[in-house]
Amino acid sequence: MSNSSEPSYETAYAEALEAALAGQPALPSFFESWEADAWPPAADLIRLHTRLLQGRDDVAQERAASFLAEVLAQYDARYAVLREDFASLERLTSVGTWKYDVRQQRLSGSDRALADLGMSREEVLTDPKQVIAHFVHPDDRERVAAAYARTVAEGAELFQEFRLLHPTQGVRHRQCRGEARRDAAGQVTQVFMISRDVTGDAAYREHIQLLEAVLDNIHDVVLVTEAEPIDPPGPRILYVNRAFEQMTGYTALEAIGQTPRMLQGPETSAEARARIRQALQNWQPITIELINYRNDGRPFWVELAIVPIVPIADTTGHYTHWVAVQRDVTERRRVEAQQRQRSRLESVGQLSAGIAHNFNNLLAIIEGYGEMLRRDVAHSPQLLRRLESILRAGRRGSELVQELMVFSRQRDGQPQILDVCRAAQEVLDMARRLLPAEIEVDDLSLASLTGESLLAHLDASRFSQALLNLILNARDAMPTGGHLTVTVGQQTVTNALTQLTARVVYAHPPEPGDYVFVKVSDTGVGMDAETQQRIFEPFFTTKDVGRGTGLGLATVYGFVGESRGFITVDSAPRKGTTIGLFFPLVQGTPAAEEVSGEVKPLLALLPADATVLVVEDEAELCELLSETLSEMGFKTVHHVQDGAEAVPLAERLGLTLALVVTDRSLPHVTGTRIIAELANRRLCERFLLISGLPGADDLPELPPGIRLERLQKPFSVRQLLRVVQALFRPTGAPS
Repeated sequence: MSNSSEPSYETAYAEALEAALAGQPALPSFFESWEADAWPPAADLIRLHTRLLQGRDDVAQERAASFLAEVLAQYDARYAVLREDFASLERLTSVGTWKYDVRQQRLSGSDRALADLGMSREEVLTDPKQVIAHFVHPDDRERVAAAYARTVAEGAELFQEFRLLHPTQGVRHRQCRGEARRDAAGQVTQVFMISRDVTGDAAYREHIQLLEAVLDNIHDVVLVTEAEPIDPPGPRILYVNRAFEQMTGYTALEAIGQTPRMLQGPETSAEARARIRQALQNWQPITIELINYRNDGRPFWVELAIVPIVPIADTTGHYTHWVAVQRDVTERRRVEAQQRQRSRLESVGQLSAGIAHNFNNLLAIIEGYGEMLRRDVAHSPQLLRRLESILRAGRRGSELVQELMVFSRQRDGQPQILDVCRAAQEVLDMARRLLPAEIEVDDLSLASLTGESLLAHLDASRFSQALLNLILNARDAMPTGGHLTVTVGQQTVTNALTQLTARVVYAHPPEPGDYVFVKVSDTGVGMDAETQQRIFEPFFTTKDVGRGTGLGLATVYGFVGESRGFITVDSAPRKGTTIGLFFPLVQGTPAAEEVSGEVKPLLALLPADATVLVVEDEAELCELLSETLSEMGFKTVHHVQDGAEAVPLAERLGLTLALVVTDRSLPHVTGTRIIAELANRRLCERFLLISGLPGADDLPELPPGIRLERLQKPFSVRQLLRVVQALFRPTGAPS
């Protein structure tokens, strides 16, 4: 309505009517306004007009009728404009309008609404049920019909989205909204509805849902932030996918509104942060690795790729957001570090292999001549005792070489029945020389012994390596000195392991039975529970950079697991540590040492003119082999140090050799090639291949009847005698 300062419509109409009756036609002033409530209802004007003309003469009545006709014409024009405006609004908003008269049970629609259904005025359906049955998709009909019925019956607000079956355009998506209109008694008399095509919106929503599903089902974090500010507090996070929640432990609600700096912590590289800031400042993409932190405070490595983006809606070309893709690379970096360490170990292994080859040659000479000298000094206990010390040192050198080969993975373990007490005593004796004077070392302590030897089926070298590793770890745990004890004993273990008070670690659940154990105890710094949980992980170490590889206890764990044993750990901060290695107790006889240097002639097995060819590049070892083979009964011994000379020499001799003894690793020509050539030319049928390194011989297929034995350096005289006997013993004869 007009405000209070303007005349009422009755006054304005009365003034205009009087002017018309006086011959001065003028329309009411409210026609000058186009506000929705400025014009009174036409029926009210007609009633006012009739009241104002009461008692007027015929002339006045005639002029008043003409005036009223002109006023009503304005209403008609106004209605026509409103209809045109309404049609424009429908076109601009892509909305069709419907009205259902409840009393007349008749549905009517605007031209736009009918066109949206593909109907003309002549084809229009006035029953809502028919419209729903004819145009709504079968899967949506029941839902739409129920919602419409509630609106008609109860006046509930109507809002439905459904699929429409258009006669020419196929399936379309539409959205319908409606409200009920009531009479004075509150009864629903009409339902007014609007409907619009949302096919594009539905497709866009499906596209967005697909993108969200993709983003929520990838393992990498996707994070979107504002473009600025670059300086603290930094750009705010606007979106994170589900992987963010899984990787960081923060929910999306906790992250949105924060900045990515929420993931950084004390170990996050300052250099990495500076590089990121520089890239953002220059609007450049960047990929970098750095440490982030989870919600629970645990650090993890991520590969972070940040890219600036310009939304489609932004026509200025300015970057408005950053997109960051974050991948957890903690495991990859661990594997890479492991691979680098493995590469270093392989290099060490290759170096070790070369050292071992030469060292084995020297040990073979020492042990061989030492055993031969044993016969010559048997009459002198003092000389014999000194010689035995030399031989024990040689055997210990051989064991150290084998340990080196195991460590560098150049040799597989060779389990045997091992006297654990004796082996532990040897390791402890050697370890004493590696421990500082500030550490007091007890003699080997024996516990729970039954009077019998404590035997286990173990690789002696790997056992020594494992025990030595524990002793050296104990040394490092006592930097200012302390007390170290090594204990060997026996214990019966049940299924429940209830009698073990320490934490038990195993690769395979221990079988119940009797076990032999060796424990190393120290009075050092000890370990907390978290450290104890990780000490057997590869590459985990508590030592300073450059002092530990993190492989020692992992190697011990692998050895004990392969031996079907288990480990106990008992430790606490500042209360020292005890680590025990448990192995299944076995019965039997420990492997005996080769101590005899006696060479038995093989005249009964050898041909009368037995000729042997020795191919060995180590001159002294070549001499030892030649001398020993002569004592065995070979009539003639030829020897060369260059592998390239072996085959030509055999051809010049013009006879079939009784035996060829060759090293595998030779200059110019390998021992395996020498064997293959001599065998194929039938210049010899018996071969002994000696090697300082284990591994495949790379021998081609040899002709039938060829006999081949192998001997590992360093070897004893008795071992050499045994394999030569095997070569000349008749096939099928007992060994």
